[in-house]
Amino acid sequence: MGKMALQSTVRRKNKMKQGNNLSMPLSRTLKIGGLEAKNRFCIQPMECGNGDLKGGFTKDTLRRYEDLFRGGAGVVVMESVTLQYESRAREHQLLLDVEDLHNRKMWESFVKEMKAKYPDPIFIVQLNHSGELSDTAFSKRVCVKPRKDWGGELLDSAYVDKTIEKFAEAAKFLYEIGCDGVDLKFCHGYLGTQILRPYNDRIWKYGGSWENRSRFAFDMCEKVSKAVNTSKFLIGAKVSLYEGMAGGQGHAGADSKQLNLEETFALCRGLEERGASFFIETLGNAETADWQLMCPNKNTSENVYRHMAMAQNLKRGLRPETTVICGGLSLLAEGRFNENHQISAEKNGLLHWGNYCIEKGSFDMIALGRQSFADPFLPKKYLEGVEKDINWCLCCDGCGGLLAQQKPVECVIYNK
Repeated sequence: MGKMALQSTVRRKNKMKQGNNLSMPLSRTLKIGGLEAKNRFCIQPMECGNGDLKGGFTKDTLRRYEDLFRGGAGVVVMESVTLQYESRAREHQLLLDVEDLHNRKMWESFVKEMKAKYPDPIFIVQLNHSGELSDTAFSKRVCVKPRKDWGGELLDSAYVDKTIEKFAEAAKFLYEIGCDGVDLKFCHGYLGTQILRPYNDRIWKYGGSWENRSRFAFDMCEKVSKAVNTSKFLIGAKVSLYEGMAGGQGHAGADSKQLNLEETFALCRGLEERGASFFIETLGNAETADWQLMCPNKNTSENVYRHMAMAQNLKRGLRPETTVICGGLSLLAEGRFNENHQISAEKNGLLHWGNYCIEKGSFDMIALGRQSFADPFLPKKYLEGVEKDINWCLCCDGCGGLLAQQKPVECVIYNK
């Protein structure tokens, strides 16, 4: 066979494979609020710790997000962004300060350029406050109720009120410069989680009863909805359905590790009633032994299926039109190395399970977290039928190690 004929055959086979993938559930469009995602891939908000010392974007920041916008995902959620720099978890965390002219212009320029060059992805920004996870090496630790070995300056109601206002102001600004939505962070042990936990049994405006502990999330969602009253700007939340620690979110009491998801589902339904159109499912806590619940590895592969089960349960408890995005799936990869050897690789990989669960109605999208460090172009490669070119995440947690060391985060395997 001649060279030209061989190339034609390869192109024809690739086109046939692409056609097959384009008919699969992961390739389908999805209505989220008043917007439409081009496919069912969602990029997780993954902290990179590569801003400058004023919270500004660096070349590494811009390169990361340009790759993600080019990578073909239907939704890109930007990493945890702080709205103040006094208390933060990462020394080089990204900052959005609507009162700082230079910071505003930086954001305006970034969003304008990304949306002009890559108009297809829905672009959402995760807003966060670190609370007791703020690092005392360079910032002030604050808390709603001191925990052993953590502590921190006790917050009062006025501070929390102001924090809610900041979230609403930030959402309005992001809408005005062209962003498509915000992700309110109620997961992984950060301030939103700290207030929601049963452990927050201190009697104050935002503690004690469920009515008080849920006020932070519900008031925030209401104020954001009021500030940006359009279905074309999405409001959602990343939620730890349970933390895996005594007194944690999704547990039965202030000192209990027993699971009780009643409050978790009440939280999501309450946010839905106040305008939330999507939820990113997650589990665990970023700063405890429950990291492996949040980010399953080869030693805890069963946690992947916990994520899928929790996402399915959440989907069942919400309105049909509310989008549920399942996290914790990176370990599945191509199905060969996730320690579930009793299942054949082709039926145990990320793409198989994504297609299967979406078709079944278990959830609506899959979230790519650590996998997005290994290969930000996975969605594009899948849509083009070249899965063989995907760099699969090994879940070595090297990226998590860099984050813990306050170093810029990247894949330690493929970005050497």
